[in-house]
Amino acid sequence: MTADTRPAHATIAQQLRDELTDYTPGDQFPGDRELAERFQVSPMTARQAVATLVTEGRVYRVRGSGTYVAEQPVHRRMSRLLSFTEHMRRQGRIPSAVVVSMSERDGSRDENADLDQPGDSSVITLSRVLNGDGVPFAVEDAVLPLRCAAVRDADLTGSLHAALGECGHRPVRSRGTMTAEAAAPEHAKLLDVAIGTALMVQRLLLVDEHDVPVQLVVVRYVGERIVFDIDQERPAHLDRPGGPVDPPYAVRSLSSGGG
Repeated sequence: MTADTRPAHATIAQQLRDELTDYTPGDQFPGDRELAERFQVSPMTARQAVATLVTEGRVYRVRGSGTYVAEQPVHRRMSRLLSFTEHMRRQGRIPSAVVVSMSERDGSRDENADLDQPGDSSVITLSRVLNGDGVPFAVEDAVLPLRCAAVRDADLTGSLHAALGECGHRPVRSRGTMTAEAAAPEHAKLLDVAIGTALMVQRLLLVDEHDVPVQLVVVRYVGERIVFDIDQERPAHLDRPGGPVDPPYAVRSLSSGGG
């Protein structure tokens, strides 16, 4: 067994991370002096360990009151297409959704083109708030083609991916973009955050196993409640002179920033 060569504050921070599962959000966390006595280190070292957890968003300090356990963010791996419901269940949370609105309207030219249906077709619009353990994590605004109209009869307080699968069009692949924006009043109200709160915004086109478009969607996540995990590797073509330039993934009907 090799000796731990990390600084003392890093070792303490790791142990405290492991112990956070014993707390619930809002619980008071041990103070610097208590931790210093427990780990037999200086108050400065204990303070550094806690500062690491503060930086990571795991705990927060209240001046004159103490340190408290923060609501832990949900992690989503960018390389996998899973529904919000599946992500929540994998992390031990209870998923749910609240339908804000659902209607049928004339699709725009770009929407119908992206959804591969005639230009004069109608589309189904669906707006939901996505919750984990009763906490709003995101607002989802979806546009569906008429081939998926059967989802109107599904239980949309659960997984939309599952509902699409029941009508023969489960999403298996997506492409799109991710940007940041400040929460507008209507989104702030639904997400129970202040106007201007940082949101992470995904704009995606989803297709089924036959490469048939089944959903255009804009999902606005509360930035402090979600962490996107990224896996990347360097493409071989970048090491060859004159390699191709990667085209943007913008979806035509969503590229204007609406949704």
